[in-house]
Amino acid sequence: MADEEVVSSILDEVTIGEKLDSFSYLVTQEMLDEYRAIVDNPRAAYPTVAGRHSLQAFTNRYTEGRVMNAGTDSEYYNEVLPGKRIFVEAKIIDKYVRRAKPYIIVESRAVDEDGRLIEISRLIAKAKQESKPLFGEIAEKWEQK
Repeated sequence: MADEEVVSSILDEVTIGEKLDSFSYLVTQEMLDEYRAIVDNPRAAYPTVAGRHSLQAFTNRYTEGRVMNAGTDSEYYNEVLPGKRIFVEAKIIDKYVRRAKPYIIVESRAVDEDGRLIEISRLIAKAKQESKPLFGEIAEKWEQK
């Protein structure tokens, strides 16, 4: 099957440059403490990693279950401080087909209420194809083991 023949309704729905709905949340000391306990690092500074901002922004606009995280690239700038609100903006920065599989790239920027840049994150998302279950290939690989 040629790359051009891929059918994916979500790939047709998104537009490069499309801004997704922004959102915000308050970081609490409890959130920091729980994150640090989970990652077993008492000095871990970025509980936003667990927030997956790009994926959340995408699924806030488009129905969940239509993309699968195929990779994330994140850059961290300033420590997250308890008691500060984090504001997240995101947009679609690319979409393409590779090896007959559709992908969408979402970039998010998180800043705190003081305007400090916290992170820039890019999600590489494999998009669901109408004719195939999203996690079908993974299930097939596991069944072969």
